[in-house]
Amino acid sequence: MSTTITVTSAAELNQALSQAKGGETILLAAGDYGTLNLDGKSGFNINYASNVTIKSADPNAPATISEMTLDGASNITFENITFDYTFNGESTSYKPFEVKNSANITIKDSIFDGDLARGVSAIDDGYGTGKALAVRDSSDIVIDNNEFYDWWKGLSVGASTNVTVSGNDVHSLRSDGMSFGGNQNLLIENNYLHDFRASPNSADHRDMIQFSKGLGPSDSVIIRDNVFDMGTGTHAQTIFMGNGKTDPNDPAMFYTNILIEDNVIYNAHTHGITVTGAKDLTISHNTILAVDRAKTGGITIPKINVSSTSQDVTIDGNVVSGVAGHNGQSDWTVIDNVYVQNTDPSAPNHYDNMFVYYATAAQDGYNQYGVIPGSAVDTMNAGSDLAMQFPMSYDAWVGSTGVSAPPASINPGPAPTQPDNSTPPTQPDSGTPPTQPDTGTEQPDSGTPPTQPDTGTGQPDSSTPPTQPDTGGTGTAQGQVIVDDYALDIAGLPGNGQAEFIGDASVVDTASGSAIHFDGKGDAVKLGRLQEFESSDQLAFTVEFTRDEADGSDQRLVWNKGRVGLTLEDDGLVAHVQNNDAKFSKGFKVDNIGLNDTDTHQITVLVDETADRLQVLVDDVLVLEETSVDFDFSDAHGGRQWGWNLGSTRKDHVDGEISHFAVDDDVTFVDSSATQGDWLGG
Repeated sequence: MSTTITVTSAAELNQALSQAKGGETILLAAGDYGTLNLDGKSGFNINYASNVTIKSADPNAPATISEMTLDGASNITFENITFDYTFNGESTSYKPFEVKNSANITIKDSIFDGDLARGVSAIDDGYGTGKALAVRDSSDIVIDNNEFYDWWKGLSVGASTNVTVSGNDVHSLRSDGMSFGGNQNLLIENNYLHDFRASPNSADHRDMIQFSKGLGPSDSVIIRDNVFDMGTGTHAQTIFMGNGKTDPNDPAMFYTNILIEDNVIYNAHTHGITVTGAKDLTISHNTILAVDRAKTGGITIPKINVSSTSQDVTIDGNVVSGVAGHNGQSDWTVIDNVYVQNTDPSAPNHYDNMFVYYATAAQDGYNQYGVIPGSAVDTMNAGSDLAMQFPMSYDAWVGSTGVSAPPASINPGPAPTQPDNSTPPTQPDSGTPPTQPDTGTEQPDSGTPPTQPDTGTGQPDSSTPPTQPDTGGTGTAQGQVIVDDYALDIAGLPGNGQAEFIGDASVVDTASGSAIHFDGKGDAVKLGRLQEFESSDQLAFTVEFTRDEADGSDQRLVWNKGRVGLTLEDDGLVAHVQNNDAKFSKGFKVDNIGLNDTDTHQITVLVDETADRLQVLVDDVLVLEETSVDFDFSDAHGGRQWGWNLGSTRKDHVDGEISHFAVDDDVTFVDSSATQGDWLGG
């Protein structure tokens, strides 16, 4: 049984930690707890058998820790804490908060409040100092939903494995937002990095996210669904995976298995996304746009830059001014990108013809460029899904730490409720770019990007595909839900006109009939818009799926972008439904329901936006009932439609077989009161 302990002083906190075995929650009354050292000098065991949570008793009166070292600790969570550093003459690189040689450490819903240097030099005084949080030689680390501000550098992670950095608000930093080196299995998602505050004439090499190879190259990295916005702050390189002093032609020092997708970048430096020396690299569906700064010239236009020696590279579906490094390599795929520019207003690919300016830094302090319906960005389904959510509040999107804190140095408010279609901000003159960017990394020649998208693939087929006979909508028959308004004829694919096959997706014969096989490498089947369901306020879909391997991988089975979807995750699932309370990508998660095996499972999603009700069934057993969310999918994104997909070319690739898929818009929910005792995981 878990134990809750309330403490009021640093001495009581240390006593509680010395007596803890695992499973305890230690609540901190408001106050300053000074320096916390959990290392070999603490004199007690800090390798707890199960998680010990240290959190503020009242998030509106958070406890403060002024310095902290975890060294050789395990199974500790910090929640709703203010990590508050006060400058006392330390060096710029001072690290007041460190995690070393530790495992299963989580820091969430907290604030890392830095300080400004004083009495040092004209370069340093008045600017952020110290490194906010340094993680080294550790594993299973989660840094979630925190705020970092007023530092020299923010988060750094080195030589660590299984690290998740999600939902953090990082701003008002002098130099780097996040830096990484020598890591394996790293996820960086849903973070908001913005409004950096550089010291003039300093030698800082600013990056919003920087990777280096001093500790070796990183492997298995995902950087997705982040917003990078220069705002009213200082320009910086955005995502920079540098080579340092290593040989860029040495495959032993390549970054490997790297996925950079669905990010939004507003910046004024040529290094929008730069990767030097990589193998198995995918840069997909990012929106990378230039915003104004005082310095002009090509260096202000962010691009995608990949060193030409990189291997097995895919660059697809991005919105960007240009791609550098591609010169016909046989193992590179560069397709479906939309090249935009902001220098010639008469050109069809000028920003004015692609974007609605919901917010601009000059007017609002931050940027939000929505997509004009019918533009090349729209018809090509290019760029980040995040752009489809504008206008919105970035603060609400990134989440709240749950901790009361003083106002940050720069923190933009909510987006305007009405789009601003006035004259867009002045864009930098692209001019003639310098021969070399202002960094030591060799810059490939980007050439002149085409004015039109680099593929002939247009919108999904908007025609209505043939459907199977309607037997009257969903209902319960012998305990089963029937979904059959539209049933995919798998045996007749792909020649029956119902679908477009992408990648190596294929129809195979199994013992139980025909199935679509996906090989886990970006396969998809596009079903088109299914127009009969586009304005429906009720939706049901069912999918029958078999994993090829019980590897627990995330797999996006069904996706109707911005409306409904279904993802497998470990032994559970995530049902995605557009709503007014949370992000579509976050979804509704169900764990521990036995989906990490190679058995065939039938998953059914039922939702009604009028009744605000969602149900999910697995093998005819109700596993999720949600009635407290404001669902809103019938007119999502102003009625814009992208069509239904099975599998995904963009993320969470499917590895297995889909043997049945059907959609309906006449929903009859199952009786949850009668089946509640049989819920999986219930």
